[in-house]
Amino acid sequence: MLLENMIIPQISLEVHGAEVVGMFFLDDNVFFLLPENPIGERLTMLSSKYGFFITCCDYCCGQRGISGRLYPGVHEGCFPDLYKQAANSYAQQIITL
Repeated sequence: MLLENMIIPQISLEVHGAEVVGMFFLDDNVFFLLPENPIGERLTMLSSKYGFFITCCDYCCGQRGISGRLYPGVHEGCFPDLYKQAANSYAQQIITL
């Protein structure tokens, strides 16, 4: 899995090559941000350390019955929210996986 085995370690070691200003999760990837998921724990710790935002698709969370149950600091929203957050960070690129 790219997130767990490549992206998280690269951010942790500060060798990712790009400044991460935010992450947006869709579909079943929203389950990563439930408190019992160790990937979400690692992401939220990195988010706190490096100051990037984490947002999950509010529709996807609702469809999966997990709205309001995500790690503290993880926001639920949609693409307009993502664009607003990224603009506030002066992001130059948006990359999705």
